[in-house]
Amino acid sequence: MTDTAPILSIQNLKTSVTSGGDTFNVVRGVSLDLYPNEVLCLVGESGCGKTITALSIMRLLPDPPVRIQGGSIEYRGRDLTELSDKEIQQVRSSQISMIFQDPLTSLDPVFTVGHVITEIIRNHLDISKEEARARGIKMFAEVGLPDPERRFDTYPHQLSGGMRQRVMIALALVLDPDILIADEPTTALDVTVQAQILEKLLEEQRERSMSMLLITHDLAVVAAVADRVAVMYAGEIVEEAPVDELFSSPKHPYTQGLLRALPQVGYKRDKLESISGLVPPPQMMPPGCYFAPRCPHALEACWDEHPELTEKEGSRVRCLNPQPFVA
Repeated sequence: MTDTAPILSIQNLKTSVTSGGDTFNVVRGVSLDLYPNEVLCLVGESGCGKTITALSIMRLLPDPPVRIQGGSIEYRGRDLTELSDKEIQQVRSSQISMIFQDPLTSLDPVFTVGHVITEIIRNHLDISKEEARARGIKMFAEVGLPDPERRFDTYPHQLSGGMRQRVMIALALVLDPDILIADEPTTALDVTVQAQILEKLLEEQRERSMSMLLITHDLAVVAAVADRVAVMYAGEIVEEAPVDELFSSPKHPYTQGLLRALPQVGYKRDKLESISGLVPPPQMMPPGCYFAPRCPHALEACWDEHPELTEKEGSRVRCLNPQPFVA
């Protein structure tokens, strides 16, 4: 990947939230590169800043109270943070598209799914309503929506969870974007449907030679689909590595803790482990390493010195005292 220029480059992204008169960062200097044709998984606990990072890329933050405070988001040489509202609207869907966590709340209940996909198509392409309808039905069929012509005129609540998620995939891909951001796309689905949706996403990604940023907290999903993995904790990237390297030799104690908590066949231990303590609230971050209060290997320096993300054996890790991984 390093021999190819990234299609999306995020540098030192800082996004803040204002609440009760106070402003504090929830995304703290995130830097990430997404390369052509790759699947990059962004992993972390709920509340770590994954979704806010994705919404920052799409410029879909509810401002106020959430806004980008600094950094750049470059797509093909254009900084998305500097585009006008009209310019970023042209980028969305046609070049960078997003699938949201809950399709039932993402889809407007007063419009049929066919109406929604038709509007997306006609907002970007100069074609008739009939042509847009035909294209929409074809897209619904491509993502595996049963009986797409009939489903075209149904409302979101009339579809199952799996069908709604296939509609969301169709909406995201109908304009053939370069980049797909998928934010926890299988969270609300049962296990069998989760597997079907992930398989469809990967199939579309490969057929379209598309880059995908997949946001998840499920390491089993990461192992199955990722080329590279970025681990997020308390609003910043703490480790980034190729997927095989991350699972075989994680460097950061937080990543190691996540892997030890997996019910994974082959790990020789009697019971699953947990990471002690809690993530500090955004307005009360420690001055040094954010993970220091929970880290079994913290040094005295870890409480005062905030570590940088540095190269180490094919990975990038934010740690002053990385330890070998013992499963």
